[in-house]
Amino acid sequence: MSDREPAKRPRGRPPLPREGQRQRLVDAAIRVFDRTNGEKLSVADIVSEAGMSSRTFYDHFDTKEDLVAEIFASQANRFIAELMEIARTTRGPVARADRALRAYCELFPAATIIDFERLGGAAGERVRDERRRCVNLITDGIMSEIERLRRMGVIATAPERARVELVVTGIEGLSIRYYSEGRHAEFVKLQPMMRELLLRATGY
Repeated sequence: MSDREPAKRPRGRPPLPREGQRQRLVDAAIRVFDRTNGEKLSVADIVSEAGMSSRTFYDHFDTKEDLVAEIFASQANRFIAELMEIARTTRGPVARADRALRAYCELFPAATIIDFERLGGAAGERVRDERRRCVNLITDGIMSEIERLRRMGVIATAPERARVELVVTGIEGLSIRYYSEGRHAEFVKLQPMMRELLLRATGY
């Protein structure tokens, strides 16, 4: 029989990787935003929801506004991934447009509870950069699909990129304004109009 004692297992949860900590804070902030509409939100609210410390928060974010910018970026990335899946699995331009618009309305409310137009400094600039990136990626995806259909002979000619980008930019900008004004339901009702504009812009 060995005299050596078995190694003791450390108590408690294993430490969360740094990236996991950051995502937990983002997810917690989204839940708190959803409950409070972003009013009188504090770092204390966020860390309490996440079960983390204020010190951990400031290891990842300089300010609450910086975290808000991260939320927008996170939601934008999720929407882009969803849009690619819709293009891959959905047949027909009308069905694709409808699914894409529904996904946009479902994913972006949590990212637009805060009035991004009022964010200043580095956080505001970051949100503006993410908005431009999101519009460009959506336009890229639409143009790629149009080119694929043109090669298949489904459509005769592809529209100018600026035409598509103008409509996408308009929808994105309108959503930010409506959501920040608490008019999400009104924006959702505009889906048929937005679908018509998208289809016209893409040549259908």
